[in-house]
Order: sequence, then C-alpha cells, then structure tokens
Amino acid sequence: MIGFLTVFAAALSGYADIGVWAIAASALALAALSQAEYGFLYKRAREGGHVDAAQSTAMHSLANALLASGGAYVAGLALRLL
Repeated sequence: MIGFLTVFAAALSGYADIGVWAIAASALALAALSQAEYGFLYKRAREGGHVDAAQSTAMHSLANALLASGGAYVAGLALRLL
C-alpha cells in the first residue's frame, strides 16, 4: 500500500508540475521500501558469497523504482496537459 501511495505521489507531482526532483524522491522511497522488505535476503546472499548477485539485484531494484516513478510522473504531466 505504501508503494502504491509513493507512485501515486509521483503522479500527483507530475500533475502539479512540481519538478523533476520528485522522480528521484519517489524512486528513493520505493527503493527504501524494497530494502526494508527484502533486506534480509540481500544480507543472506552476501553472507553466502553471492555479493555480485546481491548488488546486481539491488541496482535492478533501484532501476525499476526509477522507471516506475518516472512513468508515473510523465503520466501525471500528460494528464495535466490534456
């Protein structure tokens, strides 16, 4: 639910034309939620010797958060322009 509200806030930011920094703030919030939920798995992977896999997964999570936040922002901006 918190993740949905974060993406919704990014869309509202685009609609209100707040600024592009809202994408980064929303992406960081989504990445922090992912870390809070799956952080123990990252830790287990690092302790098990899978450091590259854990780091790659964390970076992919951040990239997905950026894509979701950016898409929501652009959708809100497009809705404003309609």
